[in-house]
Amino acid sequence: MVNGDKVYCSAGYGVGAGYCQIRKTDQGFTAEEIWRRPNGLVNHWSTPVLHQGFLFGMFSFKEHGRGPLKCVDLEAGKEIWEKDGYGPGNVILTGNCLVALADDGHLVLIEPSSSEYKELARAKVVSGKCWSTPTLSNGRLFVRSTVEGVCLDVSR
Repeated sequence: MVNGDKVYCSAGYGVGAGYCQIRKTDQGFTAEEIWRRPNGLVNHWSTPVLHQGFLFGMFSFKEHGRGPLKCVDLEAGKEIWEKDGYGPGNVILTGNCLVALADDGHLVLIEPSSSEYKELARAKVVSGKCWSTPTLSNGRLFVRSTVEGVCLDVSR
């Protein structure tokens, strides 16, 4: 995830996460590590979203059905809050709302608050494993799992 001249990256399998600043010099490019969390803040399949200096996303590795959604202070690399039960799902940001798809097919609307987890609505929309990112286009939200896909009219 790119934030100006800084880059956040994360991987499972013992890699962890890091945040670094990229600079261009006369000799080329340099990267300076801001922070690194070996085996921490792992985003197995999804990329978190950035909102007002905070990352929101699914931070877990092979924690199907129980991995947490977390809020992380990006500059400090500090976890602010977490809510278990999402697994390796995905999250998008639209307007001032997080749309999270848990790996069990629950679609959850969340206020992107850095102070606390604030769930606005929840519904089971598909069955099967959900490891793909929901897509929003022209007032329609597209969600799929390993067994089905749905198109939800969210224009109102």
